[in-house]
Amino acid sequence: MKILYYTWGEWMKEDVVNTLQTLGETVTVFDKKIDNYDKDPEFQESLKEELKKGYDAIFTMDYIPLLSEMARDEGGLYVSWISDCPNLTLYSDTVQNECNRIFVFDELLYKELKAKGVRVRHLPLGVNVSRLDTLLGPVSKEANYQHEISFVGSFYQNGYRQLEKVETMPQELKGYIDGVVSAQNLIYGYDMVSELFDEAHVKQLESLAPVNLGENYNISSEKVYHDWIRKEVTVMERERLIEDLGLLFHVDVATEKMPTALESLSNIKNLGYVDYRNEMPKIFRESKINLNFTLRTIQSGLPLRLTDVLGAGGFLITNYQPELPYYFENGNSIVWFESREHLLDLCAFYSRQEKEREKIRNNGYNIVKKAFSYERLLKILLDSLTE
Repeated sequence: MKILYYTWGEWMKEDVVNTLQTLGETVTVFDKKIDNYDKDPEFQESLKEELKKGYDAIFTMDYIPLLSEMARDEGGLYVSWISDCPNLTLYSDTVQNECNRIFVFDELLYKELKAKGVRVRHLPLGVNVSRLDTLLGPVSKEANYQHEISFVGSFYQNGYRQLEKVETMPQELKGYIDGVVSAQNLIYGYDMVSELFDEAHVKQLESLAPVNLGENYNISSEKVYHDWIRKEVTVMERERLIEDLGLLFHVDVATEKMPTALESLSNIKNLGYVDYRNEMPKIFRESKINLNFTLRTIQSGLPLRLTDVLGAGGFLITNYQPELPYYFENGNSIVWFESREHLLDLCAFYSRQEKEREKIRNNGYNIVKKAFSYERLLKILLDSLTE
């Protein structure tokens, strides 16, 4: 198959492209910047010229409506593997195009799209274990710990929080949203936001921050606002849990911008931004305990960070997600927590239990090496294109 791979700067580009080529596909990378995912005449002209060379499919990580339209017009397939959640472009009318083959890592999102008649399959996100083994050496090698507890991720301090941008929000509404955020922060594995932020409050927020993605999008304001609140839950969760851990342990954080409340704590060190391909895996391998706090907009699936850590041979404690038991056994190949107190207890226990950590990290590594390899997952994806 001749594939045109469009990249928008995603981390996994090289791993996906290299694996497709290893599987025998002919892949060309197209990287012209796109300014508008729905209509961009200059980009479309360049892409149309490239497509004249004859491709069987356009492939992207995440869904871009404009590419679906162009694949349809050219008589080819448009393959998209969703790595972000939410991915609002999935609410474009173009998702119904016959040329689409959409793969999503979150089972709840898969079911939502399937119910709409979209050509969609559930496919978890992958990891290139072979590359990580070459970079880091064999997992069986004795660990060289440089970090007691590590967290690599964002605190969303750089303007990505939509609720922060809502001007003149009444104190009553703000207080109610804060209450929803606090309540959801106590619960893992079950979404309360959609129940607590009801229609009356949706209408109140609509009068302050109306949602308009465009005439070719079909998504309710309610769904958008719920995801705004879920991001606030994530922000509060990450800040509070890291602060709590910093009172008891040495915690190394790799993030672009640290919350002000954490900057003064002597046990918490900011490593700054780290490169995804080379620096990040070393942190995972050299940490006694790695932490994952899944973005709450991912309601059931396993985030890329989870497979990144396990694929690098790291020991991981993560929040509970409904799809975790599909692949892992708690306390045997991964460790998950279900409350703040539970997390603190687990960190105290596993920081002292080296043999247990080694057993669990090796079991987790072996599972992702087999079940989450790009070779296996992309073969499933490619084989399904002919069904």
